Amino acid sequence: MGSKNNPENRGTITELRKYDGKPVKPVLYINGARRFMAAMFDDNTLAIDPSTKEPIPYQSL
Repeated sequence: MGSKNNPENRGTITELRKYDGKPVKPVLYINGARRFMAAMFDDNTLAIDPSTKEPIPYQSL
């Protein structure tokens, strides 16, 4: 019998996305009126796009 609380029914765990070969995690980035999920490295630095000097949205990776 299935249950919504059964961990086996939750599916596979997705891996973190990578930027420049390093894993990044999603974080909420807030700058004035802009709010989006940005990519952050494990050392707590944001992944920055070199051409625009803005944080990279996690969804675009």
